[in-house]
Amino acid sequence: MALFEWKDSFSVGIGSIDEDHKGLINIINELFDAVSHGVAKEHISSDLAKLVDYTKTHFKREEIFFEKTNYPLLEEHKLQHDVFIKKINNLQKDFEKGNQTISVELLKFLTDWLVNHILSSDRKYKEHFQRYRLT
Repeated sequence: MALFEWKDSFSVGIGSIDEDHKGLINIINELFDAVSHGVAKEHISSDLAKLVDYTKTHFKREEIFFEKTNYPLLEEHKLQHDVFIKKINNLQKDFEKGNQTISVELLKFLTDWLVNHILSSDRKYKEHFQRYRLT
C-alpha cells in the first residue's frame, strides 16, 4: 500500500521535473513500505540515502533551469531547497547515529512538504519554464 499517489494536478507541465517528482514519491513510498513492514535498519538506511541523493539531483535540475531562464524567484526557491536538504541531511545523520527513527508520521511530513512545495512554489515557475519550452 502506498502512502502517497501521483495526481495529474501535481504536474508542472515540464516532463523531466514531473518525472523527478514521481521518482521522489516512489522513494517515499518505498520508505513507507519498509517502515510499515519493520524491515532492517540497513534497508531503511539505503532508501533514506536514495531519497537524499535523488532530492539533491532533482533540486539541481530545477536550479539549472532557473539559471538558464533567469527565473525571477530563483533565490527564494533555492532557499526552500537548501532548508529542505539540510533537514533531510540531518535526519539521515541522526538515523545513522540511532538518534532518529523513521516513522509514518515523519514520512507524512516529507509527503506534505513535497505536495505543498509542488503545488505552491513549483507552480510559480510553470508558465515561466513553458515559455522556454523546457522538458
